[in-house]
Amino acid sequence: MPDVPVNEARPEQSHLAAAAEWLVRLGEQDAAVQAAWRVWYEAAPEHRAAWQKVEKLQSLLAAAPAQTRSTLLKSGHNTRRRLMAVCGLVFAAGALCMAFPAGPAAVPIEWISTAAGERRSLQLPDGGTLLLGVNSRVGIAYGPHAREIHIAAGAIRLDSGHDAQGRPLRLLARDGSIRPLGTRFTLEQDERFSVLSVQEHAVEVSGPQAPAAIRVEAGQRLVFSRAEMGRPEAAQWSDDAWTRGVLVALNMPLARFVSQLSAQSGQRIDSDPRLADLRVSGAYRVDALDSSLATLAELLALRIDKQPGVWHLKPR
Repeated sequence: MPDVPVNEARPEQSHLAAAAEWLVRLGEQDAAVQAAWRVWYEAAPEHRAAWQKVEKLQSLLAAAPAQTRSTLLKSGHNTRRRLMAVCGLVFAAGALCMAFPAGPAAVPIEWISTAAGERRSLQLPDGGTLLLGVNSRVGIAYGPHAREIHIAAGAIRLDSGHDAQGRPLRLLARDGSIRPLGTRFTLEQDERFSVLSVQEHAVEVSGPQAPAAIRVEAGQRLVFSRAEMGRPEAAQWSDDAWTRGVLVALNMPLARFVSQLSAQSGQRIDSDPRLADLRVSGAYRVDALDSSLATLAELLALRIDKQPGVWHLKPR
């Protein structure tokens, strides 16, 4: 009998190898890598199934006893080789297929995006409500056995609904997995970290660096990334200010403030480079731009030149 190429004989293993590679690359926190991974993830249901298995396997390893992890994850292996070595061991024992049996076909994901200056409210099939912040992208995948919301970019607020069918609800974000426990919460993803703030009830957050799910109660927030899981702390009023159309700044450099105000309002605003390091504090309504900029100019002694489609901030 002639030899059969591995990719043809065991396509599932080739998909798992690709998923493991992406898992490592996503740790680089590179926007181009994030976009490329999303293209791969959406290209085929086999890719999505492989990704879910690799994430589940990683979660199992995180929860394993320290001695077990030490045995499996030898220090001489790099991250991808460690993960694939474990995959090989699991496949050799037949345990992965037993732990994660083949299920129904992957549920199609409905992707929804917002632009600069746009916030959008969605009614979910279970009666919940999802609010998208500006420059956000989410994917909705409600199937017969589970409910999933994919957070690719931006900010969301979720008021979770009660599912009559009892399907579990999970949010898959860049930096971890979130399980709502009958709740309202916000999640913002910036260049480095995710900030989750709970307004009602509680949520559980799982990530690559968390040996167990972290519970975040109402009135608490959690700052985390793929590389580092923080601890619950007191929530801040500014955490969900964007849902009310307010931009809160605390000693923020003017250049960053102008960039955020422009994105939140959808209007073009620029400032003289000499003003970049001025510090801004306060709460500014993004839907009352004239008033907010007038207040800013008064506080920082600036001059505003308004032209069609653009505001210019200049020294007096």
